[in-house]
Amino acid sequence: MLEIIELHKRYRSNWLTGRGHQAVEPATFHIAEGESLGLVGESGSGKSTLARLLLKLISADGGRILYKGTDISGYSLKQMRPLRRELQIMFQHPHSALNPRRTLLDSLLEPVLLHRIMNKAAAREKALALLDVVGIRAELLPRYPHQISGGQIQRIVIARALMLEPKFLVLDEPTSMLDVSVQAQVTQLLQRIRKEFGLTYLFISHDLELVRHMCDRIGVMKEGRIVELDESERIMERPQHPYTKQLVNAFQAFKQ
Repeated sequence: MLEIIELHKRYRSNWLTGRGHQAVEPATFHIAEGESLGLVGESGSGKSTLARLLLKLISADGGRILYKGTDISGYSLKQMRPLRRELQIMFQHPHSALNPRRTLLDSLLEPVLLHRIMNKAAAREKALALLDVVGIRAELLPRYPHQISGGQIQRIVIARALMLEPKFLVLDEPTSMLDVSVQAQVTQLLQRIRKEFGLTYLFISHDLELVRHMCDRIGVMKEGRIVELDESERIMERPQHPYTKQLVNAFQAFKQ
């Protein structure tokens, strides 16, 4: 579905220090249709930056992005607009994902009305159907984000993404801000809708066990570079790179 070739990003020099920062070293990998690819690494390793680069939410300094065989690297904002329906992202902080001045219903309807896919009545009917999928009661729709829990907000965010019938979802630490009891519920929901809707995931997390559970393959990032990329079980059982070995050893020590 996606092929990334030598994609990289450097933030310009700081005028105080005179130094720049290589946020993402040249990265080359692919994501197959229906696959869930995980990215793990410590904070600041470049995971989120890489995800935003491949969605063209920020501009790359070089490299190519092929979506279903078409090179979209040079696409303008206008050219990307139709693809935004297929390429969606869920951010880490659920409370910042929704406009606090809009009701939950307005937030759900906003994407389809913005893309002019259907009228408001049809959009409302679709939203109600998706509420059943994500496990939200319809009577919550007149409320505002501050009136519901973080787990409920994340379910609304999932439903809003599904309103556009996406093909590819970037999940950027989708459970890290939730209570432990809620994390498992949202994780199970994400697994279910991946199968039900035939979605492809890029799953970003610092939680190695969660990524192992959610993903077919794992990419390990350190200081802007993908240092290892392999099948999930192989990464966990036979890590090759020293940094990957440190992560796996730390995880195993924590479990004990």
